[in-house]
Amino acid sequence: MDSIYQYIARLEQDGREFAVCTVIDAQGSSPAQASFKMIVLPDGTQQGTVGGGSLEMGVVAAAREVIAEQKPRMVSFDLNANAKDSLGMVCGGQVKLYIEYVGSRPQLYVYGSGHVGRSLGAFASLVGFEVTMMDDRPEFATPARVPEAHHFLTGDFVELIQSMSYGLQGYHVILTDKHVSDERVLKAILERRLDSRYIGMIGSKAKVLDAFRRLLAAGVSMEELARVYTPIGIDHGGQTAEEIALAICAELVAARHDRVLADSMKNKVNIMEALERKP
Repeated sequence: MDSIYQYIARLEQDGREFAVCTVIDAQGSSPAQASFKMIVLPDGTQQGTVGGGSLEMGVVAAAREVIAEQKPRMVSFDLNANAKDSLGMVCGGQVKLYIEYVGSRPQLYVYGSGHVGRSLGAFASLVGFEVTMMDDRPEFATPARVPEAHHFLTGDFVELIQSMSYGLQGYHVILTDKHVSDERVLKAILERRLDSRYIGMIGSKAKVLDAFRRLLAAGVSMEELARVYTPIGIDHGGQTAEEIALAICAELVAARHDRVLADSMKNKVNIMEALERKP
């Protein structure tokens, strides 16, 4: 069995979020001892121990709240049976724990570092995404052009997609400088069957429909296409590159927090309904 530290390292390597619960003080006849550690996952799965019983159940509940809020906290438990707010345990004593949130930044892959992509990289980094900029033009995906981004890749888009190692639950935004490139990128992403939280592609409704029909003819399923957010971004009326990037970033944040935006769903439904009709 892994040690608690090996388990933490494995979770971090997999890009998982979790809470580390550490006993920092234990008084009286508590079953806990200072330095006891327990790892709690968002679903309540745990590894390690802070003393067992009702104490552990209370810590798991607190840890799940910490994960949801993504903020650490100090918690205390009174183990005396008759004490106010006690856990009903008869062993007696008090326990204080520090619960720390650990979570990797969500991975955003931007295919195209033009005007919209450049602004999106800046906005997304500001709201907590780890941003990878990609472009088939070497002078575009660079730290000098998008200093807020974290990683830069240049080369043929499809070759990059086929060869790179992606993180889990990634976010993909397709903003290349050519509609044919957007279509090639989308097809390559869907063919890799990546573990994705979000796939979005820029383009007008007419151009998206044409691309989707060609992808269907090439063997891409309706179910796969229904996952794609396009036309991309919320409809706030703005038209500049920065405003379009902001609209996309808002949609990314909503997807990150499992919120459904009416504009996004309307776009997806309209596209899929049109796709099911004859050209």
